[in-house]
Amino acid sequence: MSIPAKNAFVDFHTHTAWSPDSEAAMERMCAAGEAAGLYAMAVTDHVEIPAYRADGYDKALAGSDREAGEMQVKFAGRLRIARGVELGEPLHDLPVAEELLAGYDFDVVIGSLHNLKDDQDFYYYDYTNTDVLPLLDRYFEEVLAMVRWGRFHTLAHLTYPFRYFPAEKRPPDYRRWQDAIDAIFRAMAEKGLALEINVSGLRQAIGKTLPDLPLVRRFRELGGELVTVGSDAHAPEDVARPVREGLLTAKEAGFRYVAAFFGGRPELLPIP
Repeated sequence: MSIPAKNAFVDFHTHTAWSPDSEAAMERMCAAGEAAGLYAMAVTDHVEIPAYRADGYDKALAGSDREAGEMQVKFAGRLRIARGVELGEPLHDLPVAEELLAGYDFDVVIGSLHNLKDDQDFYYYDYTNTDVLPLLDRYFEEVLAMVRWGRFHTLAHLTYPFRYFPAEKRPPDYRRWQDAIDAIFRAMAEKGLALEINVSGLRQAIGKTLPDLPLVRRFRELGGELVTVGSDAHAPEDVARPVREGLLTAKEAGFRYVAAFFGGRPELLPIP
C-alpha cells in the first residue's frame, strides 16, 4: 500500500504502550492508521510533567521518540508519522517542562491539562458529593495560564473534565466560563496555536467532540486559524475513529483546512 495523496484525513493524537494507560504496540497503532487510509498520524505519548522522573515518564518518552523514528522509516511511503508528545500540566513544574522541550526535536507538541495543581486527574474523582463548578472555574484559569505560556502547537481536549462528569453533574452549557474561554481563544489566536478537535467523546457517554461545535465555531470567530483533529486512541481499533466527524465539525465551524505538524510547522490540508 502506498501513501495516500496529501489530504486532511489525519489523526494527530494517539498513544502507545509507552503511555501508562495503553498496552498497544506502536507498530500495531501505525499499521491501524495505514489500514484506515490515513494520510498522516502523530504518536503523542503521555508525559505528565510533575511526575516526569518520579514515575518514569522520562524513560518512556525516550523510548517513544526513538521508536517513532523507527516507525517513520518502516512506514515510509505508506503513512506519514509525526514524532510528538502530549505534554501534561507543564506549568506545574515549568523548569522540567522547559528542560524536556529543549532535549527533543518534536514534530508536534500537544499541551494538555488533566488535573489541577496538586490534585488528581479528573478521571479519578468520585463526583457523588463533588461540586464541579468551582473545579471548572480553576480548570479554565489554569488552561489560560498554560496558553499564555504557549510552548506547544495544539491545545488538547479543551473540555476534558466534562468527559468524566456523570450526566446529572454535567453543566448544560459553558455560559459560566465563556469569558475565560474567550480569553483562552484570543490568546491562542494571538500566538498562532491550534485548537484540537478531540473526537474521543464521540466514542464515549458524552457523545460529542471535545470541544464541541459551538466552541470550535467561537474559536474561529475570535480569530483562531488552526485546528487539528485527533482520535486520542489508546488501542489500534480506535485509531482514526471517528476522525471524519471531527473534520465535519471543523468545516461546520468555518474552517477550510486542518493542520498537520511536521518539524513544528503546520501543513494546511484542505477539508473536502
